[in-house]
Amino acid sequence: METQDVIINKEKLVKTIYDLDSVKCLQDDKNCELLLNFLLNGPLTFEDIKEAFKTVNAQKSDKTIYGYLNRLKKAHLVMEAGKRIITYSESHIKTLTLYSRTAKVFYIALDLSGDEEEDKVDDYFTVVGRITCQLLSFKKFDEACFRKFYDETTQKKRIDIEKINNISNPEILDLVATFDVRATKYILDTVCWLAYIGEHPEIYQEMIKCFTK
Repeated sequence: METQDVIINKEKLVKTIYDLDSVKCLQDDKNCELLLNFLLNGPLTFEDIKEAFKTVNAQKSDKTIYGYLNRLKKAHLVMEAGKRIITYSESHIKTLTLYSRTAKVFYIALDLSGDEEEDKVDDYFTVVGRITCQLLSFKKFDEACFRKFYDETTQKKRIDIEKINNISNPEILDLVATFDVRATKYILDTVCWLAYIGEHPEIYQEMIKCFTK
């Protein structure tokens, strides 16, 4: 018996997520999260996935697993990557569909604080501003100005997320892929902030307009 995997659609390194339903798949459905984790090491057939659920004592019916796959495909988190060709003899060949993640790492371009109380989110933002004041030796900051600066800069730097797909050493994201959605977002946000500020030193001058001595 000979086995050959033919990959037609290759996963990206990073995929930016803008859709709330996709976020819910990543955050709220533990079984979909499990299935995505199974695919971290490469494409799998349906039978491979079924066996993977058994290894974590979470045996599922065929119908249930197909349900997970359909939901993840609809959310553009999983795709049909190609085919596994199993050759038993010249006259006996079997072909199975291979499923893979659409990306090794998913970056959520949405505010994950939306499910928290509004007052709590405002507290977080105020703390960031006050700490920044202390570190830069200012006395106070214009919260509305600082929030506007932050939001606008965040939108600009998210463009840099896609640049990660062009790096020459994709293995550096293997570790990132093992973190949960929220941690991954913080890591990539920080990376892109650093890269953005490094390329645009004038950004600092824009930010300090929101602070006063």
